[in-house]
Amino acid sequence: MTESFGMTALLLIVASANGAQAADQACSNLQSLRLENTKLVATPIAPSPQWTLESDTLTRGPVSVTEPFCRVQGRIETEIEFELWLPPPSRWNGKHLGVGNGGYAGFINYSSLAHGLKRGYATASTDTGHKGGPADASWALGHPERIENYGGRAQHLTATAAKRILKAYYAKPARYSYFMGCSNGGQQGLTAAQRYPADYDGIVSGAPGTSFPDMSTYVMLSGRANAANAEGQLTQQDMEHAVRRMVAACDKNDGVEDGLIEHPPSCKFDFDSLTCSGAEQGHCLSRAQVANLRSLFSPLQDAAGNEIYPPPAIGTILPVSELARRGKLGADMYRYAVFQDKNWDPASFVLERDLPIARQRLKALISDEVDLSAFERRNARLILYHGWDDSGPSPYNSINYYEAVRSTVGAQRTDSFFRMFMVPGMYHCRGGPGPNSFGNAGDPPVLDARHDVLMALEQWVERGAAPEQIVASHVQEGQVTRTRPLCPYPKRARYKGAGDTNRAENFECVAP
Repeated sequence: MTESFGMTALLLIVASANGAQAADQACSNLQSLRLENTKLVATPIAPSPQWTLESDTLTRGPVSVTEPFCRVQGRIETEIEFELWLPPPSRWNGKHLGVGNGGYAGFINYSSLAHGLKRGYATASTDTGHKGGPADASWALGHPERIENYGGRAQHLTATAAKRILKAYYAKPARYSYFMGCSNGGQQGLTAAQRYPADYDGIVSGAPGTSFPDMSTYVMLSGRANAANAEGQLTQQDMEHAVRRMVAACDKNDGVEDGLIEHPPSCKFDFDSLTCSGAEQGHCLSRAQVANLRSLFSPLQDAAGNEIYPPPAIGTILPVSELARRGKLGADMYRYAVFQDKNWDPASFVLERDLPIARQRLKALISDEVDLSAFERRNARLILYHGWDDSGPSPYNSINYYEAVRSTVGAQRTDSFFRMFMVPGMYHCRGGPGPNSFGNAGDPPVLDARHDVLMALEQWVERGAAPEQIVASHVQEGQVTRTRPLCPYPKRARYKGAGDTNRAENFECVAP
């Protein structure tokens, strides 16, 4: 018996070694794969015990991998660079995953590549055709052609190349293709659904913008407003005090007092209640500060009062110390991409004159097409999520987009392929006091469809099981302190009236 067992173990070891050698050879062979206008370098990676990239631009830290994989580095045309990480055939789940990046892109999203690889996906990321970082727009100066690549073309070409490469490596195509991204990555997902509906069978779009010109204009103007308002200038302490008052005023609207505003649109907050009267004790704001605060929570409007871009939700902590820096990010879009003038002065900006120019020159960065019929006809599925406490892209912008799709495509048809989940207490893509961990960008794998947005999407695409709720967790110091159901919009979570208020099962999704 012992001799037989030992022989079996030896045969398994030999088979495994032979399989690894075959995978390495198949990886190296990819370099000779002919793809139009594309150069490839393929390298077998065998971690011992781990393989580390010292710096990931998005997470600003090292990325380590413990599983063997085939690393394919590619260049499409002259400057669209991408990477495709291929797990060994024995570990491949049969699926392709495209991942997005944030801000102005300009980097490979290594942390998401590692995340996808760990879950068994053949995972691809692109720098979108330029080098830089999330806060660097200088790549557009003198290169207006890069706007088209950044606006979605690079992701499309990468998806096309990735499918060809993985088919050659595994000797069969992927059973399904998915995309997942947040922030600019979320907009990349919407762009794929709108312009390239055949690229993916399912898309997770987190905290997207739909019009980069409009959003950047709002950020630029609100960013400089606080700095320029000497009399009404707010400190971070002022902001935090105001937000505490907002939350206290509307916390109980969902039936439980838990430090969160479940549904900010139903919060009717009186800004004037923050004004110093001389009789109160503790923190208060001057009339000029209250006026400034009110403006920061107001939409961007044109001279006729028409809304151009919606505001943040009540209860959102705006990073006062970063408003000026964020204003520069918006100004850089005009400086480098719109006017192609590094010396352009934001003080010269005229809304009614300059925003239409930006929209025209940056059409590739507008993802507001609401007729998703071509995407729907493929039986593809789209999940959008957005944190209510997002101080970047407005959550109301996502709501406006979702409702516009329903109006165009029809409510019943929209429900068959598109669902949106609003997340109380979540900041931009992650973080915040609310239940913000559900397999979204940057989270470790959950591997449970009830708690994981990508797995929920897979269940919908592959089994027809539409997500009726996704359970999100709040994790503090490695421990889950609260769970809460996220509900398909416009439903929202409401306490049933009994049981632990930190447990999801004691809440239900109800219609407004």
